[in-house]
Amino acid sequence: MGIKNTTKPLKPRSAARQAPVRARTGIAAALFSATQQRVLALLFGQPGRSFFTNELIGLVGAGSGAVQREVRRLVESGLVTVTRIGSQKHYQANPAAPIFEELRGIVTKTLSSATEPPHA
Repeated sequence: MGIKNTTKPLKPRSAARQAPVRARTGIAAALFSATQQRVLALLFGQPGRSFFTNELIGLVGAGSGAVQREVRRLVESGLVTVTRIGSQKHYQANPAAPIFEELRGIVTKTLSSATEPPHA
């Protein structure tokens, strides 16, 4: 009543003949959600610039709740600073954060096309 295995075991190929393993998921996708990628790309791709809330929401192209949630987490972790200017909150990458340079490097290497400002 058992099932008979009729397939032959595969022979191992030599390392020299093996094709390189192709990544099925990009590095950024493995590390961050799509919304996180876009928020990080904006803030750490242009660390000298601050973004107000509605601007981030529009540029990220995700729901306001999702963007605000990600930004709040970044502020709470100390990776992003928030400054009130009038009635608006402005967010900016925090260069004093202990992993600022490393995170900026990750963003630059994995999200490089998303970090470039749009051309006018």
